Amino acid sequence: MNYRYSVETDQEVTFSSSQPGAPIPPGMRFQISGEWNVGIVSAGEAQVEAQVRLVPANVSVSVDGKDALAPEVRQTMMKSLTMPFFMTLQRSGAVKWVHFEMGTDVLAQGILRSLVATSQFVVTGVPPESWRSEEYDVTGQYQATYQRAPGQKQFEKTKQGYTHVATSKGLQPYEAGTLRIDVHSRSTFGLAEDGWAETMQAQERLEVDAGQGMPKVTNQLQCRLRLLARTRDLSLLSALEARRASLNTILLASYQAQTQDPKENYRRILAGKHFDDLLKDLRSLPKEERARDDARSLALEQLRALFMLEPTEALKVPETLRQGGLEPIAASPLLGALSAASTPESIQALSKVVDDSVLEVPVRTDAVAALGMADAPTQEGINALRNLTREPRPELRDTATLALGNAAYQMHDENARGSEALVRELETAYRSAKTPEEQAMILRALGNTRDAHALTTLQNALGSTSVQVRQAAVTSLRLIPDPAADRLLAARLLGDESPDVRKAAVFASSFRPLEPLLPTLRQALQQDPAAAVRTEIVHVLGGHLTQLPGARELLNWSSQNDANPAIRQLAARFLGNAVGQALP
Repeated sequence: MNYRYSVETDQEVTFSSSQPGAPIPPGMRFQISGEWNVGIVSAGEAQVEAQVRLVPANVSVSVDGKDALAPEVRQTMMKSLTMPFFMTLQRSGAVKWVHFEMGTDVLAQGILRSLVATSQFVVTGVPPESWRSEEYDVTGQYQATYQRAPGQKQFEKTKQGYTHVATSKGLQPYEAGTLRIDVHSRSTFGLAEDGWAETMQAQERLEVDAGQGMPKVTNQLQCRLRLLARTRDLSLLSALEARRASLNTILLASYQAQTQDPKENYRRILAGKHFDDLLKDLRSLPKEERARDDARSLALEQLRALFMLEPTEALKVPETLRQGGLEPIAASPLLGALSAASTPESIQALSKVVDDSVLEVPVRTDAVAALGMADAPTQEGINALRNLTREPRPELRDTATLALGNAAYQMHDENARGSEALVRELETAYRSAKTPEEQAMILRALGNTRDAHALTTLQNALGSTSVQVRQAAVTSLRLIPDPAADRLLAARLLGDESPDVRKAAVFASSFRPLEPLLPTLRQALQQDPAAAVRTEIVHVLGGHLTQLPGARELLNWSSQNDANPAIRQLAARFLGNAVGQALP
């Protein structure tokens, strides 16, 4: 999903001194308006990764009230401001890591990090009346309180104070002494049904006094977000993995250094730790869920930094896992870091873990998935996955089959011939599969390749007498970038005798541009005998109400004419929510 917001932000930094005659740096002001797009790239057990992009309509940077940007400087800064970047969120919504393209202007990074920090809404589970959280921003780590406000799904957030400060040596505990930080902030969030913010208004005043001889810094910020549309965007899938090798990963709460050397960023993330130190951290994960997830995310990023700086360190992982002492939940960051680093040594290590029959099945299964998602597959890794497709244990066999499809997609740009060969290999495996279960799994792997060459096999599978096979084939069409996939989905949605297959066709349609499929969805909404299928269509139309011409008309019809009262109410609820969003 991609969430498109309008954004207005005004940030002013001023300096003052208690010493008469002391030099004072000039004040700066940044004003930006435009769009702020947040697209979900992946969602795992512990964290969510998203691509973020600012699309500015107006940018003003002034120093002491005067335009501060020469034409060539403005061009460089605008390029950096508009370049997509990525962020890693905990499931609670807390952002800890941001990932910028190498060479991104440092000042632009600061502006973008500030917007990310201001817009985060942090809660675990269903929001209660009030709660506390620990969060990060460009200054450091702070404690915040949330309170339910008057109005449906309205909440107010207030920063209570900082516990840690971002320094050149990393996050350091804040001790009120020579350094004093005063913060006054108030943010109001309006949430949608899916928990994402529909509106956000923030005001903040931050004063930092570093003691005698240093000017006092005052930062005043105002920011406003309003949701414009939710859309599905297939290009977001695996976008982070595709760019991982060219990104600098930094803490959201990090000292803004001028260096753009990626190795320096890796060193900052690693914070002087060695492999044994990180292993010790994984063996002593906190018991509390939030703290444990934070520790696992930090370990993954630090291990990836280590494997990028010292590639041969990755080769220690197989023997480490073989020695035991690590729970699967602690082993997972090790494997994820190998996949994220994707160096030849990391792929070699993953391949050894996959092949090691001494290891527990959950650990090997995790390694198989990580190997399939590596953005630089090697022949060694492909062979390891291929070998496991003949494994008798279904969790390993099925994960390896799906991973082969992912690997074909990951290697397409760098090794198109190798990718095509994997697609043909999966097609051959489908034709020789002996059971509907085997056929369905291979079809899902073909869907993961996102290769139009797989269409012939998927089309043949749609003629199977097995509902399970047809359902898998329909689902696999969702990512195939070819108009023929739309025609096959339309035929199944209107003509398949199984409601399960027709539901799968609606699900697959929701991943694709919906306008070409709208006439088919209209006919199915008005004529399909299965309430479950019509309900699925209403959900899809409701999720695209603001950006799909014709969706409102169909929901209006359904809200008044559907034979099922629950479906009529569901359609009316989507229409009512849309009216509420349009009100000032």
